[in-house]
Amino acid sequence: MKAEDNRGQRRSLAEQLNELFAMARWTDASGRQREYSTAEAARAITSDPSHSVTLSKSYLAMLRNGSHTNPTLSVLEGLAKFFDDHRPAGTASITVQSLVAQHESEDELLLRRLADHQVRAIAMRAGEMTPTMRRQLLKMIAVFDQDDTPGPGAEA
Repeated sequence: MKAEDNRGQRRSLAEQLNELFAMARWTDASGRQREYSTAEAARAITSDPSHSVTLSKSYLAMLRNGSHTNPTLSVLEGLAKFFDDHRPAGTASITVQSLVAQHESEDELLLRRLADHQVRAIAMRAGEMTPTMRRQLLKMIAVFDQDDTPGPGAEA
């Protein structure tokens, strides 16, 4: 199963799942944000009383590494519910359709990208800039996009 990213390139279910794992967080006893492990997610999905999906950590690991690519609808429903329940506030809902969609809307893409703290910080700073400063920033970004090869003396 593949979905397209914002450039029209196909993203595998494994890539999407790994992005969702990177986004979903829980807070430990010390107040630190932690990523769910494959085993924790499989346990949570299996123990959720709202559906009858049983998901082993090994099967979820195979979905994440791409060795299994065609889960049942019930497995997709369990995954979608887990990640929707654990998504950051203000991000787009996670549904079965979003897991298997051929594309995502600009609003969904924006919300997903704004879930990243650094992207949100950049956007907030840009919102405080004058239109002239934003144009200059966009020109600098365009230069970075064109020149992705390290210059002389640059560290790799």
